[in-house]
Amino acid sequence: MARARSTFGKLQRDQAKKDRAKAKMDDRLSRREDKAAAGDQPSTTLSADEVDQTQLLEQFAALHEDLAEGRISLDDFEIRQEELRAKLVV
Repeated sequence: MARARSTFGKLQRDQAKKDRAKAKMDDRLSRREDKAAAGDQPSTTLSADEVDQTQLLEQFAALHEDLAEGRISLDDFEIRQEELRAKLVV
C-alpha cells in the first residue's frame, strides 16, 4: 500500500520553517564574525583565499558545537553543512 503524500500546505510550512532557521543561523554566524572581528585581529597577513578557508573551518567547528549543544536541529545542521562544503576549496 502506498504511503500518503504530504499536502502542499505542509510542504510550504516545512520550507518556511527551514528558511527561518537558515536566516537565524546566518544572523548568528554574522554576529559571531562581527564579534571576532572587533576582538583580536590576526597579526599575520594571509591571502584572501586562506582567510576565507580558515573562516569556513571555524564556521564548521561552530556548527558542530551548536549541534552538540542542541542549539540547532539535525535538519538545519545538514543544510548549513552542505552550504559550507560548497564554499570549501579542496
